[in-house]
Amino acid sequence: MTAAAHRDNNFDALRLFAAGMVIYGHGWILATPAGPGFWGVPFARIGLDIFFAISGYMVTGSWQRTPRLLPFLGKRALRIFPGLIACVLATAYILGPRLSNLPLRAYLHNGEVLKYLQNMWLFQRLYLPGVFDGMRLNGAVNGSLWSLFPEALCYLTVPLLALLPWRPRLWALGIGGVAAGATGMWLFYGYEGLPIIFYNTDVKYMLVQVPFFFLGGLYRLLGDRVPNFYRADVALLGYTLNWMVASWYSWWNLPIEWVTLPYMVICFGRMSMPVVRRAGRFGDFSYGMYLYAFPVQQIVIAAMPRNDHPIATCMVLTLPLAALSWHLVEAPALRWKPGRSLPATSGRADGPAARPAAASAPSQ
Repeated sequence: MTAAAHRDNNFDALRLFAAGMVIYGHGWILATPAGPGFWGVPFARIGLDIFFAISGYMVTGSWQRTPRLLPFLGKRALRIFPGLIACVLATAYILGPRLSNLPLRAYLHNGEVLKYLQNMWLFQRLYLPGVFDGMRLNGAVNGSLWSLFPEALCYLTVPLLALLPWRPRLWALGIGGVAAGATGMWLFYGYEGLPIIFYNTDVKYMLVQVPFFFLGGLYRLLGDRVPNFYRADVALLGYTLNWMVASWYSWWNLPIEWVTLPYMVICFGRMSMPVVRRAGRFGDFSYGMYLYAFPVQQIVIAAMPRNDHPIATCMVLTLPLAALSWHLVEAPALRWKPGRSLPATSGRADGPAARPAAASAPSQ
């Protein structure tokens, strides 16, 4: 596809939809003991799954267009880190001092603030001193950031798997993704020891996201070689299968979702629907929404405990922050991508939950 063709599709809208699902799901988690889901899975988790599936498809395509390691890594870094760094700094030094119950001097000299900055290099830190004390999730400031580390690890697998011939690479993506997910499920349901932590992230949560990325990459490779690979009727069958298995087994439909959800996501994303395909005409706000929604939700819940529509309020407040993130940080950074210049308002689908994420997460 040409660059114009990549923008003439539904992927921008799909990323915004996924970000909205994450916000909606987190809104329930932060305000109540439990919330609704789909296919027996929480909405926030499905939104994250969509981000990972889009990332697998897009990032694999990016490598195919430019199969050189340093440009590839440069593109990935420019997509993740500028927006993330700006969000972490703004949270620690603008939001934190205003919301902390500590005096300003005590807050700034507290070692937890410097620890929180480790989020800038994907090392998860959830808390700032005196911020959101007594709230759900022990006052987590930005729980969405955890997904950026596993997504970055998935990025690194793309050039490694590209060393394999085409057919072995297909098997590696399919079998490797399902094996990683199955290991994660065993850690959830069969393992009784202490949580296994890697880079301050629970491994089981990382592993169950890998199949969405790997299967997204697998479908990209197959779609480039197999005529008429993407079919709406097959995607509808996948949706039906998910619904049926979920109605019987709840969370145990996850292996079905690994296979079907990336295919459904890619089929819809590749369509070019009127109005929907123009979702990114003002910019790609999905990553900024993913980055900023969680702390905004905590603020809304803390400041307006009687608000009957906290999730809607969060959406309204998060969107301007996402727009600022895109126009002031993300788009200018992306102009430095090797071999490419990007106007600040163009919609993109070729390179986030997140993507997170959480979350996308970033999707390219």
